[in-house]
Amino acid sequence: MPTAPMTASADTLACHLQRHAEVMPGKAAFSFLADGETPDGTLTYGELRTRAEVVARHMVRAGLSGEAVVLFHPPGREFIIAFCGCLMAGVVAVPLQPPTTRRLLDRAEAVLRDCSAKAVLSTTAGLPAVESLVAANGLRLLATDRLDEIAADAPPALIHPASPAVLQYTSGSTGSPKGVVITQGNLMADSALIGQAFATRPTDIGVNWLPLLHDMGLIGNVVHVIHQGISCVHLSPQAMVRRPLRWLRAIAAHRATLSGGPDFAWRLLAERLQPADVAGLDLSCWRVAFSGAEQVRPSTLERVVRLLAPTGFRETSLLPCYGMAEATLIVSGGPSGRAPRSARPTGADPASQPYVSCGRPVPDGSVAVVDPATCNRRADGEVGEVWVSGPHVASGYRGREALTAATFRARLPSDPRPWLRTGDLGFLRDGELHLTGRLKDLIIVNGRKHHPEDLEATVQGMVPACAHGVAAAFQADVGGLPRLVIAVECDLRALDAQASSRLIDEVRAAIWANHEVLVDAVATVRVGRLPRTTSGKVRRSEACALWAANSLEKGPDHA
Repeated sequence: MPTAPMTASADTLACHLQRHAEVMPGKAAFSFLADGETPDGTLTYGELRTRAEVVARHMVRAGLSGEAVVLFHPPGREFIIAFCGCLMAGVVAVPLQPPTTRRLLDRAEAVLRDCSAKAVLSTTAGLPAVESLVAANGLRLLATDRLDEIAADAPPALIHPASPAVLQYTSGSTGSPKGVVITQGNLMADSALIGQAFATRPTDIGVNWLPLLHDMGLIGNVVHVIHQGISCVHLSPQAMVRRPLRWLRAIAAHRATLSGGPDFAWRLLAERLQPADVAGLDLSCWRVAFSGAEQVRPSTLERVVRLLAPTGFRETSLLPCYGMAEATLIVSGGPSGRAPRSARPTGADPASQPYVSCGRPVPDGSVAVVDPATCNRRADGEVGEVWVSGPHVASGYRGREALTAATFRARLPSDPRPWLRTGDLGFLRDGELHLTGRLKDLIIVNGRKHHPEDLEATVQGMVPACAHGVAAAFQADVGGLPRLVIAVECDLRALDAQASSRLIDEVRAAIWANHEVLVDAVATVRVGRLPRTTSGKVRRSEACALWAANSLEKGPDHA
């Protein structure tokens, strides 16, 4: 196999992989657990470089450098190899879930059109699911697990830090996907910032169950791993969700130091596991237990600490953080090695629930809290829209200049830098960021503002039938008037008309007792049927549209 480097730039992730393969070829980059428990092989840095170069040379020879190529791989070994091959070849990688359902097929077709893809990468086993899609769009198809080695006659790909590397498609309606353009430089900058926030060490070992199609899984547990030259053990999201104890067992068995997920994953641990389940586990190795992707709740962290304390897990390992695809991944987090902190915004009721700190912006000075109407900075402690600037911020949305200008090129008075408008609300306190909600999801009833996250948390915390489900709070227009609606996922098999009526009464009573606001309508929805983003966040605007169209899959009764 030829060993000539595929890339002509020294400051890319592909070149980091090349160097690791030369210096420590036998070190495990990624290991895999077939069912969340059974070892299913290891991919060393040397093997990863060799396999990725085969993929890269085929794509360079096919003239795909600089073009968008869609990756239809299940999470695991072949996806990582194909992704690294794209980076080596200067190909723009577009990770997508294999189109195994009508909904996924519709989304795939919309993305293929939006990114003007020239080829599709898949596996031999995955070909039947994509062949008709490929044929209908006239695309080249490569099965990355059966490519032959070829001679080193393909010229090296000339890759600049400003070259697009990945299109991260954010959640949106099926017909209008938005592709965030992540450059080679963004990948490098963001990985360095994660390393700074986590204080990553060469000996660190990660455990990941997050989907590799989402920024937290892809950037945090593939790109950052290769950038830092560390190791990571992967199990599937389904394996973890079905049995959360597998996540903890993997950490204990592999002596992992880095692992985490969204707040809902930590809730799974607290709700499904008992002290007897974790007895005998040694989690004293777990140095950074990050929580991000959705609002971090103090109650969730407290429950996790109580559950895991007997295992040697330390509260100081918890590291709340904040990030988004438009910033490649991380915006704030750390420092590591201290217990989470909480604070209230200026003027808040002293008896109200404080908000968890998501740490310091990385790099320092890269976050501003801004009045969304005047575009002036808010004072310390005042709530406003979170704006982000820095080398980790993406270049924009592919092919959407007006939206890119509005979202990625905001300006502050007397500041020449472009700023990303996140649409998230929060405040800075002593240099640390606290998230309070979403700007466009804000609910206003009788002149009082309510964050939907707070209403949803009340329902999940106080209504037993909703404790294990998901809730969505939104305002819908009914007859020209705003109406507060709470949609809750629950087990409809256990709800007859009487039980459904009782649940609705409990939801309304809980919201009134905690927020002094009347709920106009409650919808009971089958588990898993509220629309979500790829990271598991509820898409409230879409839930509202479905409710207005009477298209939510409701229970035996609703009001």
